[in-house]
Amino acid sequence: MQVHIHTKTDAQIECQDLHGETVIHGLIFDLPLGWHKITIPLKRTQIVNIEVGDHGIKYYINCGQETEKGYEIWLNSDLTEWYTRISSCIAQDDLLRVKDLSKKYMQTVSWNEKVEGEFVPEHIKKFFGNGDGPFWFMKTDYVKLPYIEYDGDPVTAIDPATDLDEDLQYIDEKFTGQGHCKSWKKSPGLPTMKTEQIKNKNLRKAMQQVGFVEVLQITYVELAPNSVIPIHRDDCHYFSGKHIIEGPSQLWLRIAGDHKQVQFKFKNVGMIDVSKPVFINNMDFVHSLVYSGDKPRGVLLVTGISTLTNKHLINE
Repeated sequence: MQVHIHTKTDAQIECQDLHGETVIHGLIFDLPLGWHKITIPLKRTQIVNIEVGDHGIKYYINCGQETEKGYEIWLNSDLTEWYTRISSCIAQDDLLRVKDLSKKYMQTVSWNEKVEGEFVPEHIKKFFGNGDGPFWFMKTDYVKLPYIEYDGDPVTAIDPATDLDEDLQYIDEKFTGQGHCKSWKKSPGLPTMKTEQIKNKNLRKAMQQVGFVEVLQITYVELAPNSVIPIHRDDCHYFSGKHIIEGPSQLWLRIAGDHKQVQFKFKNVGMIDVSKPVFINNMDFVHSLVYSGDKPRGVLLVTGISTLTNKHLINE
């Protein structure tokens, strides 16, 4: 599909596909199938119109954003796919005029990611390899956010030597063959536990550092080297603590293993950075994980009420 970018000043643009490969074009070029990030080295005010085929996209041009390199906008030669995505993610009033959408929206990009290893099933490789392009999530709609990054001081209270058995005494068998899993209780059902009641002082300190005032479930999962967590969604629909788990409420905290060897992908979001603590929405987003490290990988998964995420539930 031909794209014609009408500007007040002539320019060369960058067209990047979901593999990350970039091609330089003039203002008229053929756009291949799929999602592409277009970087126009101009301000938004210098862009008059963008035509895809014989169709001008009008005020939908405002779905892009100003960057140091220029104005970035995602296009798709399939206008049905493009209009559907933009309309479902961004409020119409936020498109009618030029705005800094980053103040209202979290933007993610799902790229085509490569995972390697004979231990990785082909359908998992395909899950990672088929990117979904850009998505926007309104920051005020908490329950629909895919994740919230922790930006506080490093969480150093817990290490592989921490005696988690003081608090985690339920052995979960669902990871048999891939590793082992132990939890505070069988499922994330009410009641919660006040953070002060956690027995191990290091675990208690870490949970307080990331804002937890109440805990619904604590789980330690250890995976063997060259392991895969299959494509799934953590469905807690019938649990009494469902309202606490909604949104990006589950803390992901690495204890052991090389985080650089973890590839963790959310459908319609992309890769999740697990190099530091992060609160994830694993109930609403299908996901999978590949761990290619040569030592066991241990991670602590915690749900509850935290001042950093779902503080609106405090004292409910």
